Amino acid sequence: MPAPLGNGYWTQEIYYHILNCGLRLPPSAGSASGVLPNPVGYNRVYVKIDGKLTWEKWWKGLKAGRSFVTNGPLLRVRATGHWPGAVFKKGKGALELKLEIDLTTKDRVRVIEVIHNGAVIRKIPCANQLHQKLQATVKLKTGGWFLLRAITDKKSTFRFASTAPFYLDTASPRISRRSAQFFLDWVKQRQARVPNKLKDLAKLREVLAHHQRAQKFWEQKLSQANAD
Repeated sequence: MPAPLGNGYWTQEIYYHILNCGLRLPPSAGSASGVLPNPVGYNRVYVKIDGKLTWEKWWKGLKAGRSFVTNGPLLRVRATGHWPGAVFKKGKGALELKLEIDLTTKDRVRVIEVIHNGAVIRKIPCANQLHQKLQATVKLKTGGWFLLRAITDKKSTFRFASTAPFYLDTASPRISRRSAQFFLDWVKQRQARVPNKLKDLAKLREVLAHHQRAQKFWEQKLSQANAD
């Protein structure tokens, strides 16, 4: 997809590939003000904590993934009473969860998307209101992860909010073959370009060593893949 929306969708896709490889990495955000044409505070991460706010609690909450990222809407979601970052035990049958959604937005959001293992599995319609509370249920048949995302109608930029993932524990962690291959191909492509950039042999070996370690990591992930 071309600019100005394409970069936002592409960044999301890369993040979903990371999660599909079984890496439980909570999202964060920064405005890059001064590097990109963003005002200070444009891209933000909000963290759920209990009791008095402290730096220690905030960082602990971020690491646990009890958070959402945004450059516009506020998207607060609980699944069966649990905040993002929660891990649900997944048995043989489908897991049904009740979603409680609290959305505040100045820009129109038509639907909230439920994304499971990188694919949109449900769209929850929204009213054209500044603040609204929604409820829905979702049935998940496979392990992995899911999150909720709200993209506004804004055409001049990718204005959205996304929860951190919720996780679904199964006997074997879900690792996508396609996602592991995505990163392996990327590392190999980048590695092939390095000799054209560095002529100093010592520096070349130093840089390639990092690429080679990354290649081994993704090769191992690919060998462990148990899903498409």
